[in-house]
Amino acid sequence: MATVEEEQRAGAWSISDTAASGGALTSVGNNAPAPSQQESDDQPMTLVDHLKELRDRLIKMCAAVLIGMIGGFFFARRVIDYFKYVVENSDAGAQIVQTQVTDGITTYLKITLYLGVCFAMPVLVYQIIRFLAPGLTRTERRYLYATLPFAMLFFAGGVLFASLVAIPNMLHFILRFSATLGITNLLGIGDIFGFFSSLSLWTGVFFEMPIVMFLLAALNIVQFETMRKTRKYATVGLMIAAAVITPTPDAISMLVVWAPMYLLYELGLLLARLVARSKRRAATSTAGV
Repeated sequence: MATVEEEQRAGAWSISDTAASGGALTSVGNNAPAPSQQESDDQPMTLVDHLKELRDRLIKMCAAVLIGMIGGFFFARRVIDYFKYVVENSDAGAQIVQTQVTDGITTYLKITLYLGVCFAMPVLVYQIIRFLAPGLTRTERRYLYATLPFAMLFFAGGVLFASLVAIPNMLHFILRFSATLGITNLLGIGDIFGFFSSLSLWTGVFFEMPIVMFLLAALNIVQFETMRKTRKYATVGLMIAAAVITPTPDAISMLVVWAPMYLLYELGLLLARLVARSKRRAATSTAGV
């Protein structure tokens, strides 16, 4: 009777049926298929591996920002010209000045950095997602990749809405009101840039609301019924957020900011409803089978 060791040694070989081999012995262990790329990607990483990957991706992100700043350096002058246009269109007697010796060059470099980050945003988001992807499930990765282009478009739309619509209307009210009081509007270039950058940033963040609501519903974090029941509270919350974002006390400027935010919230509810409906249909079809 063959021992266990002999059986294992004999089982490691198989006779090939191909005519070309002529019945040659081949090693099954040596011909075992190599692990797929997906399986190798799912292998656990050590802390050192994570730190190395983080370092590499940070280097790529910094390089992308530096390249974007080269283009931003040449566009910064156009941004300052747009500031002048908005201010002068609001009050013909208003002027943009620098109150410190280095205000002009400092603001110019800040605008260059701001534009560099905007130009490099696709690369930055891609590197962040690639770093976080190993910790996500396959379903989470699929939804994240599908919504990424729309998230960037909504953020860009929010920044453009704030810069081209909301902020000019706010400045029009503020500067005209000051002019009626006989106050000469001398605005620091650094203050104007801070006013534009902070408002446009927060508006862009709030424009991501439909994407966030869709992901919450798709990943079963928050159900559509819960979102629908809290609509009235969300409406009040959006009003408070619009009042905080808007630096002017007039209701018109607040409504200019609140109206698109509320419409985006309704769009998020619609997307969550579609997700809930598709899940019910899938559950019904599965139960029928």
